[in-house]
Amino acid sequence: MNIALTQTDFAALSPLLILLGGALLALLVESFGGTSTKKSLSYIVLAVIGIALLAAIYAPSSNNTLLTPWIRFDSLAKLFTIFFLAIGLGSSLLAIAFFQRFQATHGEYYFLLLSSVIGLILIGTAADFLTLFIGIETLSIALYVLCGYMKDWKLSNEAAMKYFFIGAIAAAFLLYGIALIYGAIGTTRFDLLMKAYQTLPDEASKALFYGGIALITLGLAFKAAIVPFHAWAPDVYDGAPTPVTAFMAVGTKVGAFAALSVIFLVFLPHFDVRWNEAIAWLAYPTLIYANYVALREYQLRRFFAYSGISHAGFLLIPLAAGGPEALPALLFYLVIYSIATLGSFAVLAFIDTRSEGVMMQDLRGLFRRSPFFASVLALCLLTLAGIPPTPGFFAKFYVFKLAFQTGYYGLVVVGLLTTILSAFYYLRFVAVMFSDATENATVWPRSWPTITLGLASLIAIVFLSFYPSPLMNLLAVFGTG
Repeated sequence: MNIALTQTDFAALSPLLILLGGALLALLVESFGGTSTKKSLSYIVLAVIGIALLAAIYAPSSNNTLLTPWIRFDSLAKLFTIFFLAIGLGSSLLAIAFFQRFQATHGEYYFLLLSSVIGLILIGTAADFLTLFIGIETLSIALYVLCGYMKDWKLSNEAAMKYFFIGAIAAAFLLYGIALIYGAIGTTRFDLLMKAYQTLPDEASKALFYGGIALITLGLAFKAAIVPFHAWAPDVYDGAPTPVTAFMAVGTKVGAFAALSVIFLVFLPHFDVRWNEAIAWLAYPTLIYANYVALREYQLRRFFAYSGISHAGFLLIPLAAGGPEALPALLFYLVIYSIATLGSFAVLAFIDTRSEGVMMQDLRGLFRRSPFFASVLALCLLTLAGIPPTPGFFAKFYVFKLAFQTGYYGLVVVGLLTTILSAFYYLRFVAVMFSDATENATVWPRSWPTITLGLASLIAIVFLSFYPSPLMNLLAVFGTG
């Protein structure tokens, strides 16, 4: 039995350690660095995340018993680590663009952003409910502050308070659920869940276990903004600065579904059909409500809140269906959703010049003023709508195929109808972009961070539109754990 950490163990933990060092360095630079050093902080953070990304790709696995009860080092954990670091890299580019327009200190922002990514990685690599809870709270606490980072913005202060109170309630549900599971089976380790559940001695212990599972699902449903636990999302997305909204729309969503997939697709697959039925029943109102309300939204940050809720409904379908294809289908959908959403926010960050955010009329004539960004946003919106031949079509087809094969015909019908409905409001924004520009149209200065992120999203979507199978095959391999 290993009783000390070796070089291999530190190498396995290197992505987390690099991010932690980078976060502390950001605070030190903000506190003691000169003006020129502070101006270069954005590039330092990009370098830190890039180094952590390389470390994650080449990091070895650890079998040290000091670590393995708490953190997983399997292929799925590596995939989530790389995924979250890529999201952090995109969010950092959006932050650079934001600070080119708005005056605020950089050091604390990047410290909180890197802390959020650390929380996400802990969620994706957790081997125990306690590690999962620490990851969720690390992510959440940093985001509470980031939502209200612009202290002079009244909406930001309100959003931060709403998010904090709702997040505290969700954390209470989650922690109480963990306590009930521990009371039922005597452990919080993921790898012991199924065996302990199958050997529960009496109905009272099973009731405790089911109660714990219900509360954990409820807490994660808050984080994923699933109806009816979604009420915080529109106001928080609206009030937060644009790069924070982008990070929440992608990072928090992926983190919540990473937790759900690890628990219920990897370690507790098909443990009780009633859980799968409950998830299916959550998907119905999530799909219907979000797509209906999105029709009336003209403020882009609020619009993407409802868009994200809608996609959470689609992501619930593979969770409800289960089976060996469920995890690859969910992962593929998450990747496509993240690419398209970050690409969309690259355009919003390019246009964003005021605290109220971007309105639909601000997109009028965008193609005449900036053909590149109009093309990026149009392609990203078509992908989110699932219009063929974009990869969004393949993602939704993969999910519907899985639901049909497992007998969830109602979800297929509702999913198809809401996809048709969503095509209307996504195409509405595309039509506005290709209309004539107003006489006093704003001319925006060039922004290399938004160009870089937009170009990366554009290339990824175009490539996956013609060659989705390499990504599908790769995720199928990683999805085996």
